[in-house]
Formats: sequence, C-alpha cells, structure tokens
Amino acid sequence: MKLRHINVPRWAACAALRHRRRLLLGRIGTLCAATDADFVRRFPAAVAAVETGFRHEEVLLERLGDACLRPRRADHAVILRALHRTASQVERGDLVLGRQVVAALAALLGQPGALPLATPVRPPAPAPP
Repeated sequence: MKLRHINVPRWAACAALRHRRRLLLGRIGTLCAATDADFVRRFPAAVAAVETGFRHEEVLLERLGDACLRPRRADHAVILRALHRTASQVERGDLVLGRQVVAALAALLGQPGALPLATPVRPPAPAPP
C-alpha cells in the first residue's frame, strides 16, 4: 500500500514514524537528565517538539488511511493537555511535577505497544514467481 499523494511505501512511512519517535525519545531523555535550570529552560521547547512529532505522526497516519488515527489523536490530545498544564507549573518552579510528567511520557512513548505503529518496519517479501 502506498501513501496517498506521496509515492512512499507503507513500510517506509512506518519506519519514518518509528525514527521520529526515537528522536523524540532522545530529546525527552536529554530533558530528564538536565539540571534544574536547564530543565526549566528546555521544557517549553520539549513540549513544542512533542506537538510537532505528534502532528507528523497524525499526518502520515491520515495519508496511510490508518484505522488507529482517531484513537491516536485522542491519546495525543490527552498527553498534550497534560504537558501544557504542567508547563505553567514548571515555570512557577514545580520541577518535581515536571520531571514526573516527563518521565511518564518517556515511559509511555518508549513502551512496546504504547501508542503503537501497528504495521511492519521491513518491506514485505516479494511474492514467488
């Protein structure tokens, strides 16, 4: 199956989604390890990166015609709402809450089966002649 409006095989789109997820997890991991001052400074950019990553996932899933798009959007909305509510508290100095939310997000995004990309990464084997 190919993406609509883009000439990319489904397996390649899924690989791109997984790659973006790994990049996002790397950014979140860096935030988890940041000093308190860096955590406060980097938190808004990390929230923006999560938004961008989720939007990218949703666009690709929409173009794939993936059935999990609607529940994925709902999951993304809940996560983004929590991040935005936490952002104002981090700005006011509640780093404990901020770190707890970021650690939970890292665990959720890195957990096998959480917010799954349900299609294979490798291209299908060619059919026998």
